[in-house]
Amino acid sequence: MTKQNRETICITGMGVISAIGIGVEAFWQALLKGESGAQSWEDLKDQGFRHTSAYRIPSFLSPLAHRGKRMAMQAADEAIQQAGLSMTKRIGVYVGTTMGESGAFEEAAEGQGLTLSDATGISFANSIREAYQLQGPALALGTACAAGNYAIGAGAQAIRRGLIDCAIVGGVDPFSRIAMAGFSRSRAMSPDVAAPFSANRKGMVLGEGAAFLVLEPVGAAFNRGATVWATVESLGLSCDAYHLTAPQPDGTGGMQAMQSALKQANLLPEKIGWICAHGSGTRASDAMEANAISQMFPNRSVAVSGIKGAIGHPLGAATAIEAVATALALHHQILPPTIHCLVPDPACDIHLITKASPALHLEWALNCGYAFGGLNSALLMGNI
Repeated sequence: MTKQNRETICITGMGVISAIGIGVEAFWQALLKGESGAQSWEDLKDQGFRHTSAYRIPSFLSPLAHRGKRMAMQAADEAIQQAGLSMTKRIGVYVGTTMGESGAFEEAAEGQGLTLSDATGISFANSIREAYQLQGPALALGTACAAGNYAIGAGAQAIRRGLIDCAIVGGVDPFSRIAMAGFSRSRAMSPDVAAPFSANRKGMVLGEGAAFLVLEPVGAAFNRGATVWATVESLGLSCDAYHLTAPQPDGTGGMQAMQSALKQANLLPEKIGWICAHGSGTRASDAMEANAISQMFPNRSVAVSGIKGAIGHPLGAATAIEAVATALALHHQILPPTIHCLVPDPACDIHLITKASPALHLEWALNCGYAFGGLNSALLMGNI
């Protein structure tokens, strides 16, 4: 397929708030160095949580009830400034989230009088739209841990259909004690760090963060001299319909999402050079994902990284942050490492990248994200 045509959608701006760095450059350099944002938190211990490790961002200061909006606005503003975007009216805003403004619900539960209609997921999109006086659509997608990919796919589709000229897309979730309690009770959490695909992995560790990207047709980007970081080609989706929380063990659902992304782009599996994996660090999810990759790409023919050892699991922001990592990997031709994986699980028979490595002519990559309810997503991205 030809990349450089007006139907190709590209990324011209990115912004990140993460546990290992605020801002795209700080995030990328920390990721390549193998830094981890995990810490043990005294306030969680004092509140009686069984596990007190989390990937929070202490340097990001904000009122609890508005933390998500502040994260979303700062990440979106960085993306807009990096893109050098002229704020026309035909710009849409698409945001993925799991919990919405969780801190507001926590404070309301403690008796504070808050207007909770302004704490739902759509409030993130509306805040960005109102701040820049945009008149395009605003949409929130609550598809849990795959929500960032869903938002990116929705924005790209709206541009291709001619509904908007460009899109501000991404995901955000502030740290949530509600989610912390839920994952802890489900026995899905590690007491210390996330270790994707490790033989000794113990579970996921909750994080927080935000990431936004500016999408526009590649022709428009070239015409205005914008930097093109990567392309967004297609979003493959599937649903296991297997279990409320557990993935289908054989990886069929994950494989179907990847197959769908490649079919839409008329691309063969051997063209994929790298996968930014979901890699949550739980026994079941990592095993499922490894099965999907092994079936889709036999003989360990594709490189795989999972970055949640660095950033934790920031829920609806996860695949958005990972999309930024994928765009940077394609642009700089460097594969980020999977940290905390000293001994890879031999049952996860994949080509795991454990140290930052130069890529050999990386042209196509998949950013994969999976969510409770059997929601599977695979975002195909390319190097212009």
